[in-house]
Amino acid sequence: MKRNLTIDILRLAAAFTVVCLHNFSGSGVAGAEETVALARFAVPLFFLFSGYFCAVMSRERKLRQILRIFAWAVLANLCYLALDLSRQSNEFLVKLRMQQIFPEGSVKNLLLFNESPISAHLWFLGAFLYILILDLLLGWLFDKLPQWVKWGFTIALLLGGLTLYQLLTRNPEVNFQLYHYRNFLLFGLPFFLIGKLIRTRSFDKLKISGFLYPSLLFFAATLTIFEYRALGAWELYIGSIITVLLLAHLALRYPLTDAPKAVRAIAWLGRETAFTVYIIHIYFLDLIRGIYWANHPWQFEFGVYHMIPLLVFVISMAAALLIAFARIGAKKLLAKTMKKRARAQE
Repeated sequence: MKRNLTIDILRLAAAFTVVCLHNFSGSGVAGAEETVALARFAVPLFFLFSGYFCAVMSRERKLRQILRIFAWAVLANLCYLALDLSRQSNEFLVKLRMQQIFPEGSVKNLLLFNESPISAHLWFLGAFLYILILDLLLGWLFDKLPQWVKWGFTIALLLGGLTLYQLLTRNPEVNFQLYHYRNFLLFGLPFFLIGKLIRTRSFDKLKISGFLYPSLLFFAATLTIFEYRALGAWELYIGSIITVLLLAHLALRYPLTDAPKAVRAIAWLGRETAFTVYIIHIYFLDLIRGIYWANHPWQFEFGVYHMIPLLVFVISMAAALLIAFARIGAKKLLAKTMKKRARAQE
């Protein structure tokens, strides 16, 4: 079966959107919060496509995926911690910084809610790891349920978590932190399960003409902006959910399989670099923004600051490409070594 290149291209687009989200969040420049609101679909789309691919994975592949994400989670947290501590000039400041990074309750929040005390964006790795483990242990039980029960449970979890988040956030008497919602259970798992469910033919049987997608996506974007302006800034909007479902439907209804070399190259970049870009872009974002702030005055209107996401994305993708080539080279070298050993034993 040929790979759906549309999914890989959308993953690359989602990686760029995450860079935009982190760049503009809290920046105060023109259009910042509207851009952040529109970008909220990106991480759910990652979870959805992860569920889509995991739906047909064998138990052995799922185990390898769990080990891979665990290794990424440990390595990413250690690297960001090392970078943070390297900025301290002496041992006393290192100890003080460690106390700031790991306050009381931080380990509990990491284990229960995937909230990384080292770099907030790394919550995704912990959430993804938990979801993969749940899928390995209980996925078989979910798969045996009737289709309507699976969809009902998934939608109830998605909308129930979103409703709980909005209601409790509005209550000043309740200490409801973002990580109480943005975690594996209420945020990641519903989209992962949707990804598994749309692997069946029932989802893309819904016929939507190709020329309608731009209009429907524009409607979803307009709804997202309306929600932001009417209700305030949230982690997820109904418009974001509609955007995710529309993009998933587009990918399945009109899959790119045979495409020109340029399109295949972009899809390959999405397949090989999108995940890594998500992990490493924060380092380059902090670096580039630091250079910007040191050389430019604060500017509200559209200007150089608005171009930072594109630069950070290109640099992050270049670094991710180096990592991808190193990984591919290491695999080839290992395969060659194993082949030589097999021949020697013969």
